Amino acid sequence: MKKFVLVFAVVFLSILFVSSARAELKIGVVDLYRVLNESDEGKKAVSELQGMVESKQKSLEEKQKKITALKEEYDKKKSVLSEDARKTKEEEIERMGRDLQRTAADYQVEIQKKQNEITQSLLKEIKQIINDIAQKENYNLIIEKTEQLILFNSPDVEITDKVISILNQKTSQTKGKK
Repeated sequence: MKKFVLVFAVVFLSILFVSSARAELKIGVVDLYRVLNESDEGKKAVSELQGMVESKQKSLEEKQKKITALKEEYDKKKSVLSEDARKTKEEEIERMGRDLQRTAADYQVEIQKKQNEITQSLLKEIKQIINDIAQKENYNLIIEKTEQLILFNSPDVEITDKVISILNQKTSQTKGKK
C-alpha cells in the first residue's frame, strides 16, 4: 500500500510539475518479470539455476538411497543384533537422516543465494538499459508493471519488448567479443 501511495504521489507531482511547465509528460511501463524470464540472459540464468537444482537433488537422492538401504539392512538383521549393535545402527540411521536434512537446508540456502546474485546482477543491467532508454527518448517517468500497482496501461507506454531487445543485443555482443 505504501508503494502504491508513493508511486501515485510521484505520478501526481510529476503531472503537476510537467503541466505547469507546459511540457509533455512521457511515461513508460516495463514488466521486469517478463524481462527476467523472456530475455536470453534471463533464460540462461534460469537454465543455470535448474542445472544447479538438479545436481543438488541428485546428491540428496543418493544420500536418501543410502539411508534407505541401511534401514532395510537394519530391519532384516535387527532380530539377530545385540542391544548395543541395534542401538548403534539406529543412531547411525538417525544421524544420517539429520545430516540429509542439514544438507538439504544448506543446498536450499546455496541455491537461494545464487538466485539472488544472478537476479541482482541482471536487474542492475536492466536498470541501466531502462535509464538509457529514459534519457535517449525523454521519458519523465518509467514505472515497473506489477499487478498490484498498475491495473491498466496503454500499449503505447509499454517498453518491455524494447528492454528485452536491447538486453539481448548486449548479450549477443558480449558473446561475440569473447
